[in-house]
Amino acid sequence: MYNYSLLAGNATALLTKFGKQYTFTRTTNGAYSPSTGTTTQTTATFDKYACVFEYTANERSAESIEQNDRRLLAEGHAYAVGDTVSIASETFRVISVSEIKPSDVVVACNLQIRK
Repeated sequence: MYNYSLLAGNATALLTKFGKQYTFTRTTNGAYSPSTGTTTQTTATFDKYACVFEYTANERSAESIEQNDRRLLAEGHAYAVGDTVSIASETFRVISVSEIKPSDVVVACNLQIRK
């Protein structure tokens, strides 16, 4: 059996060398308070290396890709739809997550992000 952990390490090293570190934010809903009628929210941030790519015209012809969408090739992590990432002072929301996972090891992730 192939050791994909080494491949994941190589992918992270390449993304660190050729990519840039970005700050991701995840907001989760906490407990609902009947007395106030509100739900608390918890925000956590994490930094990951990634490379930003434009979608090609052919990729944009798919209905799920919008004009300002970008693709991030990011180091392996448990990203979630709804996470946000700051790129050049703009905030993008993660629309979809596609893991590159040939076994039980996530080597890298493709993230579709949108303003």
